[in-house]
Amino acid sequence: MNNFTRTVLPLAIVMALAACQETPQETAEDVAEARIEAAEQTEEARQHYVEADTMEEAIDEREDLELAAAEGAYEVAKEQCDALTGGAKDVCMAEAEAAYEAAKEAARQRQEMGEDMLDAAEEAVDEMDDAIN
Repeated sequence: MNNFTRTVLPLAIVMALAACQETPQETAEDVAEARIEAAEQTEEARQHYVEADTMEEAIDEREDLELAAAEGAYEVAKEQCDALTGGAKDVCMAEAEAAYEAAKEAARQRQEMGEDMLDAAEEAVDEMDDAIN
């Protein structure tokens, strides 16, 4: 009985791990689906950006657009990473997460810079109004 367990248990583990691995076709389908969803979400965010009524709204919508694009790229990358195994998959996921975090931070910084520029422009207009009056 002990020899049977030693033989069957490793075989069962290998079979279970093999069953978890995606086929190349499944990965390709998942990546294509993620790309389509990312494109749809990015296009929706782009439409909101284009339809912004004020500069303040445009600044906010631009950040949303950048975040939608970053999230879409991240989702696609995750699906691509699923084709890998072991350490390669871990590295791929870590790189995808790092790129996503960097893109979110860049969007946040551009948001702040846009808000600062808008505030400075409004102050300049107020100063001009004061000088005229």
